[in-house]
Amino acid sequence: MSGPKEVVDLNVSASEQSKGGIKYEVTIGEPKVVTPPRVTSPVMSNNRTPLSAELIQQKLEAAAERRQSLEAEKLATLAEKMRRVEEATKKKEQEENVFINVTKETLVQKMEAHIENRESKISDLKAKLSNHHTEHLNRVRQNLESSVVEKEVKVEKELISKLEAAEKNREKVYQERLESLKKHDDKVEMIRKKMNTSVNLEEGDNETASSG
Repeated sequence: MSGPKEVVDLNVSASEQSKGGIKYEVTIGEPKVVTPPRVTSPVMSNNRTPLSAELIQQKLEAAAERRQSLEAEKLATLAEKMRRVEEATKKKEQEENVFINVTKETLVQKMEAHIENRESKISDLKAKLSNHHTEHLNRVRQNLESSVVEKEVKVEKELISKLEAAEKNREKVYQERLESLKKHDDKVEMIRKKMNTSVNLEEGDNETASSG
């Protein structure tokens, strides 16, 4: 683009002379600055070139691949978490089963030892009292057997009570694990629904963009 130019104003005038000639007078005026007309650049159109169908399809496929990849990563993470929860639950159940079995075995051994000890004591007492009076012997035997039976019943009740407590505790822990797994499954289902909703919305937006 050229800048302003200086133009010299020349005034030429003519007059007739008496002898048949013409006289010319040239007057030089003050120089003037003439600004050339401003050339405006063509206005760019705001309308973008429409995308081709092939390019739109490529973009849709790329977006679908990204969504599928993201969904696969999320599902893999959830699957790993679920696997860890299941492993922890199985390990806990195994530990509880081992504890219950060991406790039961210990109580049974104590019960058997108590019975053997009781029979041994009864045999000893019978041997010592064999020479006593029959009535006195019968009375002592009855008292002894009654005392032993009471102890045996008490031990059996304690054993049953401990086994019931262990079973209740195991059932409680098992229910807690089931509730935890249920909550986890509900959370996974909610995330899947959200992801499906998001995918549907994106596909709707892409269809709107392609139709537009």
